[in-house]
Amino acid sequence: MSPNGHDTEPARATASYEGAAQHYLSPQRRDPVKVGSEEPVSRRIIARALSWLELPEDAPVRVLDVGSGTADGFSLLTAPDEDGVVVLPESRCRYVGLDVDPEMVTTASAVVTSPQASFVLGDVRDDLPDGEFDLYLSCGVPYSHLTTGELGEALESVLGSITASGRRAVVIVDVLGRYSVEWRPRWHLDRWDYAMSFFAGGGEHIEEPMTFYDRPSLDRIVTDAAAATGAPITRRAFTDRSVLLGRHTATGTFHPEVPRFRSLVNALVRDPGDVRAEQLRFSPAVDGAPEPVLAHLASFAGRWNAALEPYAGRALSAADAAALAGELLACERDAADAGLGVGHSFTATLLVEPY
Repeated sequence: MSPNGHDTEPARATASYEGAAQHYLSPQRRDPVKVGSEEPVSRRIIARALSWLELPEDAPVRVLDVGSGTADGFSLLTAPDEDGVVVLPESRCRYVGLDVDPEMVTTASAVVTSPQASFVLGDVRDDLPDGEFDLYLSCGVPYSHLTTGELGEALESVLGSITASGRRAVVIVDVLGRYSVEWRPRWHLDRWDYAMSFFAGGGEHIEEPMTFYDRPSLDRIVTDAAAATGAPITRRAFTDRSVLLGRHTATGTFHPEVPRFRSLVNALVRDPGDVRAEQLRFSPAVDGAPEPVLAHLASFAGRWNAALEPYAGRALSAADAAALAGELLACERDAADAGLGVGHSFTATLLVEPY
């Protein structure tokens, strides 16, 4: 490993996810934070990507979901949100889920019975499934399992396929954000052993090296892959998700001193009796990251802490708790478009137009 924590050797092997499907299918996983903040941001990313395609209103959309797991991507595309809005009608969706783990493929195939969906075992670094796709989707940070070199290979595979087809397509690259408050003590590293200790539903503890990105590092890999394949990327957007409410603010695994923001916001919705606004106060880092990151976190803290002030120093009624939870979840959603790599996950959306 190099001094900055980056793996210099390619490593094709990944940890076994045997038993992890229990977590991904557990009802406990869809907590108030996921429903009220994370899923809306994910749907917004996908909806923007589809709008860039400029397809006819009734045209089918061919989707390859890279690292599809238990098919969260299919749900985000076709299931209605809390207001009944669907990003893509199931009748228009032509979905292929690609995953390197056999249990994930088997589980997804059993859970998703739609004739519009199929699942295949494979690795994005190898040959992609046959066919041309309009949207190369990823969610749940699958690309962070790769080293930076392997991510470059994977993007070259995707971009090369789009260029060969001569068709417009959108690519969504989902990774872990380097400067999440969840792992503040490790901001100086870009690859380290990441423990998925938040599993619900009895899934086993899994630990493996993962790679973390900010905007300059991810943008550089995208640019290099585009140059290597001749793929013209005409639009780029970057999005953060879960600035303070990532799952490891509930566990404290990598930053024991971080307030348990996710647990506290969930409690505001579920059982607010023991929550006080002061527990949610956020003191942002003042060093250890590039200046744009520190400035953004300071600005975010200003809005977040201002939302707490009217409720400070007193017990919260049920109405107070609901109102405060709504404000904090909105603060998370509104911070997403900074796209600096300051959230639990960090997403690049790329429009490729080969003609």
